Amino acid sequence: MIKIYGNSMCKWCLKAKELAEDYSLKYVWVDLDEDKNLNEFKLKFPDSKTIPQITWHDNHIGGYEEFLREVENTRFYGQGTI
Repeated sequence: MIKIYGNSMCKWCLKAKELAEDYSLKYVWVDLDEDKNLNEFKLKFPDSKTIPQITWHDNHIGGYEEFLREVENTRFYGQGTI
């Protein structure tokens, strides 16, 4: 499962959602405009200064660029459905 932590005002957050949708990847959007989600974000990524922050199967991927590389690498190496 992919989790995208971001907000609706962040261009890169929305691009990450779009990327997941383009590849029919199941994801959960964690809206950081909600206080409970923001608190979870701060606990999970205490050193992060930017959004989005993305996890895939509970592994921290990073931001949009890292997520894009992960998707491309997974597709390139033909590891089945991503």
